[in-house]
Amino acid sequence: MWRSLFAIGMFSVVNVMGVNLSVAQEFRIRTTVYQHQKNVDAKIVSRSVSIFHAEKVYDHVDGLGEVTIFDPAQNRLIILSESRMIKAIIDFDEIKNLLVVARHQTQEYIHDQIKRQESTGKVIAEQLKFQLDPTFDIQFDESKNQLTLDSQLINYRVQCAASDQKSAAETYLRFADWMARFNYVLHPYTLPPGSRIVLNEELRTRGLIPTEVELQTRFEEKLHLRAEHKIRWKLDHKDRGLIHHWEMLRKNKDVKSITIQEYLRNQVASLRK
Repeated sequence: MWRSLFAIGMFSVVNVMGVNLSVAQEFRIRTTVYQHQKNVDAKIVSRSVSIFHAEKVYDHVDGLGEVTIFDPAQNRLIILSESRMIKAIIDFDEIKNLLVVARHQTQEYIHDQIKRQESTGKVIAEQLKFQLDPTFDIQFDESKNQLTLDSQLINYRVQCAASDQKSAAETYLRFADWMARFNYVLHPYTLPPGSRIVLNEELRTRGLIPTEVELQTRFEEKLHLRAEHKIRWKLDHKDRGLIHHWEMLRKNKDVKSITIQEYLRNQVASLRK
């Protein structure tokens, strides 16, 4: 299941050339994610839209029948499934707690792999250690406005754009941080959020917005992804209609509230069918 800003949880791209950033608190990002493979044309693996409005973000993946509502004022995320008429609310603190548990479990697995004293186990352990606490050789080319994060296992190439309104970058990057964490809670077999958060922090310290991001991994199962996002700094009638529809659905008494644990169990069951 591919979610914008990562099922991936790892990269994002915004096309902001020639756009007035002074109205950045209400905008829409249309995302297309491509997977690249050797000797094969790039394949689209996800299309989505993220609508930023009134301090919330409505993140909707085409064909999934769900919207994730990022609500930082209430310190929570809401998954709203129209196809199944259910919703699940998860607080930021609960996400943090789940990540602490996942980190502890991964550290125990690393310890077990090291104890095996086999070359394969040691390789796995080192790769997992890096994913938990990634470090990169970071370079920024001002002449090209290009940020690179290099390592032996994960590499990012990021084309950036400066913003004359710092809050636009921060609004976006705060959302990207939490979606990276949340996607790992939903999909624990994807990359942990650490590498994405390192990338976001590099953008944050420079006050930059990504305009193109390419991700390559060098694990046993290699991955090469590229995301393209197109941004509009003014919402149209359709965008506002979608927000109204999702808010009415969120308040609909026929939509059953379930815990995030129940949602995850339902998700696993549906994948097995």
